[in-house]
Amino acid sequence: MIDISKGVLLFNDSDFFSAHDFFEELWMDSLKEEKEFFQGLVQISVGSYHLICGNLKGAKSQLQKGKIKLEKFLPSFYEINVLKLTKEISILITNLDQENIINQIPKIELTT
Repeated sequence: MIDISKGVLLFNDSDFFSAHDFFEELWMDSLKEEKEFFQGLVQISVGSYHLICGNLKGAKSQLQKGKIKLEKFLPSFYEINVLKLTKEISILITNLDQENIINQIPKIELTT
């Protein structure tokens, strides 16, 4: 199993650009059955980055695409609580037009 802890830490520290780079490298090198999972993590990282930069349209698009991919790996995968993460992303997408929305970006929670 690939160690994804660095990417999780980067994402949870709101370093979404670096998290994107980390997960993208895993996506490119992963096995076929894991590719969509890592692509989903790339997309939620990019969506979160767009959000902090004020690009709500780009944020919504990437968050939705990432959520759809991650939902294929419910309830957990690679020790990530995918169920909780996708639910929180859904809430984030619904609330994108609210003030202080950046504070609602979920953290990636591990199941162990």
